[in-house]
Amino acid sequence: MSTEEFDFETAKTVTGFTLPQVIAELQKPLPAAAYKPVPGASDLTDIDPAYLTEVATQVFGPVGFGWWFDYQPADLSVTVEARTAKSGREYTVYTASLHKLIVRYRLLDAGGHTLISEPITATGGNDNEVESYAVRGALTNALGAAFAKLTWQLPVYKGQLSHRNAATFGENGKKPATAKSVAAPTKSTVPESTPPAASNGNGHDADLEALLNYVIPPAIQSKHAGKKLGEVSAQVVEWYATKMAVTTPESQVLKDKAAALLARQLQPA
Repeated sequence: MSTEEFDFETAKTVTGFTLPQVIAELQKPLPAAAYKPVPGASDLTDIDPAYLTEVATQVFGPVGFGWWFDYQPADLSVTVEARTAKSGREYTVYTASLHKLIVRYRLLDAGGHTLISEPITATGGNDNEVESYAVRGALTNALGAAFAKLTWQLPVYKGQLSHRNAATFGENGKKPATAKSVAAPTKSTVPESTPPAASNGNGHDADLEALLNYVIPPAIQSKHAGKKLGEVSAQVVEWYATKMAVTTPESQVLKDKAAALLARQLQPA
């Protein structure tokens, strides 16, 4: 239907949440068990994807009716590569890349009109020694990126909430009074092809600065080895985060750091 006919002032999801309530619910802290340290990078936080499905269903309604996702088979690619570990073990790595995932949700107004949202698009990637797990991981990664644009777990991406303080984090996304305030990074003035610079002064973002200053290990077979993540293009960061095969502990840490930096770049303004 036309958006001109739809009454956004009375708009609600299938389960009865208003738009402001949707934003608030998506940002609420989850149970402490939902937050885990990223393997090989304990300073970074991973969110159990099962909680995203649970919250999205509560807020929007059953998947397939209240909200849903879709992608074209042509947008999913899987590559395979034979690897040899330092121990001499030979193994196969499947790298799945989902180039475009679409998420939509349904709204209802007091007049009985139904409105389907515009598409929320995202990309995702994952690698694994089992092909089906790699594909599943790419899908999960893309879903998280799409919902991040709806402010899903925004305090985590802002560096306010992590696995370290999840048990004591304030209700409804508010930090405890004793917690140090972390300001959002200022808008970057560098070209779009490079990651944004860290904020300065009172807006200093230590977590973002640490990610930008992370040095790509010399052990990584890359022409960018020895450079900082902040010195390579956004495309290179995305490749490390979504397409690089993990074969060593060093490559796992690099992948985690790049994924965290990519998430900071994609977080809602």
